[in-house]
Amino acid sequence: MRHTREEELAELLRGQASLMQDVYAILEQADKQDELVRAAIRSTLKRRTNHLPVPDPSRIFSLEDIRGTCIRYRLRFLPSGRFRGTIPHEAVHAVRRLEAKAGHPVHGFMIMAPAKRFQLCDCDADPMLFVPLADGNFHLVHQWGREIGPWRAAMGWPVRTWRHLVITVVLAAAIFSALLPAAWLTNDVHAGWWGGFRFGAFFCTTMVACAATAFGWMAFFGQFSTEAWDSETFN
Repeated sequence: MRHTREEELAELLRGQASLMQDVYAILEQADKQDELVRAAIRSTLKRRTNHLPVPDPSRIFSLEDIRGTCIRYRLRFLPSGRFRGTIPHEAVHAVRRLEAKAGHPVHGFMIMAPAKRFQLCDCDADPMLFVPLADGNFHLVHQWGREIGPWRAAMGWPVRTWRHLVITVVLAAAIFSALLPAAWLTNDVHAGWWGGFRFGAFFCTTMVACAATAFGWMAFFGQFSTEAWDSETFN
């Protein structure tokens, strides 16, 4: 009887070992599939369309919607092969779920993110992974990093177009001129806040601000958001 019980225990252990081998094989296969998806995202350099049988309407965005968001928040929308950040596991698993739902691999990945997250031709934010659809829209697969907040929109407002930049420079010069004490602008001790000297200060401040803006623009920006949102170059 003892020998039989030992045999049963050995058989049980062999069964557990076989089960663990099966589990390891499944995990290894899953890791290989994850790497294939990650490699597909990393190698995408051009847009290709996909056919999804029942896309989620809440995750479908038109090119005009994406363009408006990029302009508002000073983002780029480029093929995922240009992205130089880390592709998280959650994004890979989101792609695999989408492929399981579609019944075939998806391709043509696009990423929306700040320019510093891309490897541009001449040179911890908030990337969004998209796949193009046949109707010209884009399906949002996954978003990671920080949420896009109003502060980024405010910082990107002056560089949306040249009109926004001119308004910002003139408004900043006007505010600065208005805050200057009258004693700094005239020798008349009885002068009030308003006078010709105030207009002269505004004119000089505007000229200085325009010169500094022109230098800074050529050195650091070079493209307005309406031009840069899908550009693969730094300037």
